[in-house]
Amino acid sequence: MKIVDKYILKELLKTQIVVLIILVAIFLSQSLIRLVTRAAVGSIPSELVGLLALYALPEILSIMLPLTLFISILITLGRICSDSEMVVMRSVGYSTSRVMIITLVLALITGLLGFYCGVFLSPQASNARSDLLSSAENNPQYLPIESGRFVSVDERYTIYIDELVSDKEGQRQVQNIYVMEDPYDLKRSAVTIAKSGSLVTDRDGVQWLHLEHGSRYEGSLEIGSYRKASFDEFDAPISSREAQEREKTNISMKSTAELLASDNLAWQVEAQWRMSSLFAALVLTMVAVPLSMVNPRQGRFAKLMPAILIYASYYMFIFSVRNIVNNTDYLGLYPGLYLVPIVFLIFVAIPLNLPKYVIRKLLGDKRLRGGKA
Repeated sequence: MKIVDKYILKELLKTQIVVLIILVAIFLSQSLIRLVTRAAVGSIPSELVGLLALYALPEILSIMLPLTLFISILITLGRICSDSEMVVMRSVGYSTSRVMIITLVLALITGLLGFYCGVFLSPQASNARSDLLSSAENNPQYLPIESGRFVSVDERYTIYIDELVSDKEGQRQVQNIYVMEDPYDLKRSAVTIAKSGSLVTDRDGVQWLHLEHGSRYEGSLEIGSYRKASFDEFDAPISSREAQEREKTNISMKSTAELLASDNLAWQVEAQWRMSSLFAALVLTMVAVPLSMVNPRQGRFAKLMPAILIYASYYMFIFSVRNIVNNTDYLGLYPGLYLVPIVFLIFVAIPLNLPKYVIRKLLGDKRLRGGKA
């Protein structure tokens, strides 16, 4: 029996690893596309695209791990059954319950990995991503300003530069620069024009655009009048510490211990969501095993569509419950998101694993009582 156990476990692991690599590659590619798009418009430094994509990996894994196990069970056990290997195993006393035990052990390992990624690695990656972006904002070498194009900086400034060069010390010097401050504000806006300038960072980490030999026009678009002032030197802040502080309050950056200790409902729901991969792996495994036990005549993919629908309905249900708990008073924090695995366990997983004679008895099948069919 141990040889058969190892065989099934080995086949499940091989399939799960292959599926995991494929799915992670797909989702990382999507993240890379979004990041490259943001880098193309100057929202983030292009040099950090790869590293930022890697920081998204823990969150992707916490969602993908239960799915990879679900798919690997359907594919592996479906192949074993369609090739009549399961018939041979049963003939030597290898029961379906034994298969369920093996898959549940693998589900526990997979769920714990997803739990670790969601509970510990994901907030750490979010903080590392925020620190990386903050350091890039405070590093003039990463400032998304290029010559010959309009660039929005910190939602307040639109900058256009005729020429951008770097000196021997690595400082970026700008020549013939145009800075539009709050260009869409009808009550107050300003345009600054300078022959030259540079980017500097003060002790507090705030970036300043240091301009030399230019003019500044301030006024209102509603009134249509502006006043002009000439200057030899002018400094304008282009990185907002306030915006960085708002970023630090992002819920995804909070540790799970902070979320659980908080009285904020949304924070505690987020903590439940981070732990949901463990319960999803266990419950969906109990669903996948009976659905993968197909008749050799049916083919290995006979029950693939019902399995996909059940998986999709599980996550649609958990997303719906999450929105209901956050936005209404119909469901409290408890059972909260725990309601989803409980409902699927009682109404889906357990009925699928009951023997057929038990189901017929519960449905009142007359054949079990000696009556006519």
